[in-house]
Amino acid sequence: MTFTTGKKHIRSFISILLSVIIITSSAMFTGCSDDEANEWLNEIFGMLDYEVFGDTVEGDAKLKMHVIDVGQGDSVLIQCGESNVLIDCGENGMGKTVLDYLRRAGVSHLDWIIGTHPHSDHIGGMDTVIKSKDLSIDHVMMPQTTKEMTPTTMTYTEVLTAIKKKNLKITRPVSGTEYDFDGVTMLVLSPAKSAKYEDLNDYSIVLKFTYKNVSILTGGDASKNVEQQIISRDYDLSADIYKVSHHGGRDGNSQAFLDEINPKYAAISVGADNKYGHPKSEILKRLNKMNCEVYRTDLDGDIIFESDGKNISVIVAK
Repeated sequence: MTFTTGKKHIRSFISILLSVIIITSSAMFTGCSDDEANEWLNEIFGMLDYEVFGDTVEGDAKLKMHVIDVGQGDSVLIQCGESNVLIDCGENGMGKTVLDYLRRAGVSHLDWIIGTHPHSDHIGGMDTVIKSKDLSIDHVMMPQTTKEMTPTTMTYTEVLTAIKKKNLKITRPVSGTEYDFDGVTMLVLSPAKSAKYEDLNDYSIVLKFTYKNVSILTGGDASKNVEQQIISRDYDLSADIYKVSHHGGRDGNSQAFLDEINPKYAAISVGADNKYGHPKSEILKRLNKMNCEVYRTDLDGDIIFESDGKNISVIVAK
C-alpha cells in the first residue's frame, strides 16, 4: 500500500483506518494465521512513522531514490524497475544498517555498488554489504587515486579484500561516461580521466541520473574546485533532486553550482549534533533562497523520493 497524496499529513487518516481495522479484525482475518495477521498489521502500523509530501505520482513509481539514515555519513539507493544502484554505505559499523534497509526494500541484487571516495563515512560499511551472502552484485565502481593519495587505512583495505573475495572487478569512473538501465541514464560528471587532486574528497564520483523528465544529482564530497571543473565541461547539470555534497559543508555547494542544478528538492545526509556543524547555515540559506525543499536525515530519518518520470513524491520517516 503506497500513499502519494500530495502535500498532506497521513497520520490522522491511517489512525482512523486502523480503528476500523481493529474493530473488524475478527472478520477480516478469518482464515489467516496469527503470524500472517500480525505481519499485516505491523506493516500498517509502520506507516504511522511516515509522512508524504510533493506532487501526486500516477500509478506505480518507477524511479526511487532512498537516502538512508546512516548518521554522519552517506548511503543512497537508486532504483528503477528491477535495477538497483547503491552509492556509499556509511561509516564503519553501518553495513548492517544498510543491509537491513536493503532487505526491507526487497533488494537482493545490486547492478552497481559505488564507493564515491575512500573516506570511512562513505565506504566504512561497504565491506559488510559486499560480503553478504544474501546479496548478489554485478559491478563495483570506485575512483582511481594517485599512488601518493591511495589510502592505507584498514577500512580501505577491508573493502578491497571483500571485492577480491567476491571475484568482482573495480570499474574506474570517467567523466562523460554513460550507463543505462531500465530507462535510466547514469552519467558520470566527475572525476575526469587521470585526474589528480590534493584532497581525497575531490576524487568523489559525482553522478546524474535521468529518467524521462526527472533527474537526480549526487554530489559525493566534491569541493568548489571540482564543481567549477564540472561546470566548465558544459554538461546539463539541471536536476530536480540534489543529494547535497559533503553533508551540507561549505567547502562545496557553491552558489554557481547550485544555480546550474536549480533543484526543487535537496537531501542532506547528516548526523544529529555532529562535531562538524553540518549542515552549514549558509548552505541552507542558499537552498532556501532558491525555493528548494530541504530534507535532512538528522531531522527526517530515511528519505524516499518517488517519481513516475514527471511527478515527484517525498516520503520521510519522522
